[in-house]
Amino acid sequence: MDHYIGKQVGYRRALLVLVGLLVALGLGGKGQIAQSQTFPPYNNGRFGFGFTGTGGGPENYDIAMLNAGWYWDWTTTSASRIPPLEYMRTIRLKPVKSGSAQIGYTATPTGTTLLSRIAAAPGAVWLIGNEPDCVNMDNMQSQWYARAYHDLYYTIKAADPTAQVAVGSIVQPTLQRFMYLDRVLATYQQEYGEPLPTDMWATHSYILCENCYPSNIPSEPFAWGACWVPDWPSSQSSKPYATFYSVYDHWDIDIFAQRMVAMRQWMHDNGYRNHPLIVTEYGVLFYEGLVYSGATYNAKNQKFMYDGFAWMQTARDPLLGYAPDDHRLVQRWAWFSLDHNDWYMGGALFNYKNYQPTALGKDFGAYTTQVTPTTQLLILDVAAAGDPTSGAIATTATLSATISNAGNIRLPAPATVTFFPKDDPGTIIAQKTIDSLGCCGDHTTVTALWPNRTGTMHNEFCVSVSPPAEPTMRCGLLKVSLRVQETWANVPYRAQASEAVTATLSLLVQNEGHIVTTTPVTVTLAADYDGGLIPHETIIPPLGCCGNTAIANISWPDFQRGTAFTATLATPYTQTSPVRVTVASHLVIQDVWAPHVHGDLPVTATLYATVANEGNLNTGEPTTVSFYIPETTVQPYIVLASDLAAFGGSDTVSITWPYADDGFHEFCVRAATSYTETQATCARFIVNPKQVYLPLVIRETP
Repeated sequence: MDHYIGKQVGYRRALLVLVGLLVALGLGGKGQIAQSQTFPPYNNGRFGFGFTGTGGGPENYDIAMLNAGWYWDWTTTSASRIPPLEYMRTIRLKPVKSGSAQIGYTATPTGTTLLSRIAAAPGAVWLIGNEPDCVNMDNMQSQWYARAYHDLYYTIKAADPTAQVAVGSIVQPTLQRFMYLDRVLATYQQEYGEPLPTDMWATHSYILCENCYPSNIPSEPFAWGACWVPDWPSSQSSKPYATFYSVYDHWDIDIFAQRMVAMRQWMHDNGYRNHPLIVTEYGVLFYEGLVYSGATYNAKNQKFMYDGFAWMQTARDPLLGYAPDDHRLVQRWAWFSLDHNDWYMGGALFNYKNYQPTALGKDFGAYTTQVTPTTQLLILDVAAAGDPTSGAIATTATLSATISNAGNIRLPAPATVTFFPKDDPGTIIAQKTIDSLGCCGDHTTVTALWPNRTGTMHNEFCVSVSPPAEPTMRCGLLKVSLRVQETWANVPYRAQASEAVTATLSLLVQNEGHIVTTTPVTVTLAADYDGGLIPHETIIPPLGCCGNTAIANISWPDFQRGTAFTATLATPYTQTSPVRVTVASHLVIQDVWAPHVHGDLPVTATLYATVANEGNLNTGEPTTVSFYIPETTVQPYIVLASDLAAFGGSDTVSITWPYADDGFHEFCVRAATSYTETQATCARFIVNPKQVYLPLVIRETP
């Protein structure tokens, strides 16, 4: 994290504070003799810290007193230096520039070094970049971060499919940082044809002013705050999107909580609700004497730490939270930092010179000591699927259940998952063993086979877990699930609009359920004609499970266009609610154009139009296509297109039109049948007697 503090306090002057890689590559080791450490019998997986290495190796500190579960150091090099804590790795990025324009990027590590480190740590967490949205940190313009992320994500996943890859931490969840992430997602979708894939999201969340540096805002005691986003060329150009915070907001837990909710809302709105969120840096960055001093300073720090810990452990939302972690908003967090240097001693848990815990370090350990180590098993997403064989009456069902651990420690012993019929709990369908689950929402899906299922008996099953889960039991149902997937109709040509015709209405019927219907399916259509309900029905053969489909065709005399129908599907033991369906043509002008005309005046131009039917009903009659000159009294030219089939049937028609003047000419086209008409679509072309080279065709759609 990059931020700036400017004020003279003793020998300290205006300081450039570099949190992140610059910190991680700070002062070297002190050559101390390793101290023996006794680690607690558990590691609280939610609590972590950043390890800068400012005072040498971790052996210099009594890390066990923190009762933490994970750490990171902004690199990929310090694995297993603090056993048994989990180590999260970070691949650093750097822009390649030509002048001020970014033209590429470099990554550290890469190549064989990266592959060897991936191979050495199966299942590890990999953060792609650190503050890519900061001009003084990884400094990646949004489009280049999207490209770098794509390259590294697929490199890691190809080498280790079990690896967990995370979007690198932004500086803080504020407006211009969300704008940056929006651009990352848009670039990724546009260039790679898929949403950005990730296993988790990460953010930093200090409370930092975004328009207080480098110029000092008069209301603030000194210049300070966060770096600007590299999508803008300067701090000045980013200020319209900057968020203001006062120095006194730096300890405001309400602001902290509001921004975590905003981050979760952004994830939800962009399709990432069901992903973990980790806060890889947060804490207090003002050193003593800069804003507060003495007992007031220590009390402010402790309250902010404790309030943050309490909020992140308990904050839940059934709409925004992470379901495998009991809907918590934040899964894991890292305090900044274990050991940073005295340029900004605020927030350090240990003094890097004498290796003794600071007041905050003691507060950290005192808090985590009171946290009870727990596992909390949840049963999620119970489901079933059958054998998709349309001709079979009996089917073998595949049952599944997702089991998660919403506790704060790893599952200490294997758990047993039991599947059984709800109406016969003494019979075990299958039992499966889960060997291990991490903390904080780690989850796995177990499956079991239930053979010889029919459509009528023992179709509800349940799942339980030992040790007991929440809820203690969750059940699912093997069932038929019928729906109308698609409707369309075909009407024969009628010589006159008033002529009565018999149409064929078609429905694509699907069984999305887990078992076959075992009996034929009755398909009923009804339409409201003059207040009287006129039903028509047909019967289709039994439908297989798991997405099998069949087409039901129903003949409908005296068909009236634009009529809304209700469709009902039924077997002897299941019936759907009536579904409203409409069959109608929908004409559109797909294209209008004319080639440029060269030669002596007067000339004749050829005008073209393509008309299509995007509806689910054929037009049933020729389509009238009118070519006309806008804002004139000249009579339109009319030509007939064919009867257009449903779902994209099209026809291209043309006419010739004389012109006596050179220059640009505009014409418009409409299409119509006796019951529908399109909007006008226009185009222009040029009459060019001088034979000047121009593009062959100009096509415009207003």
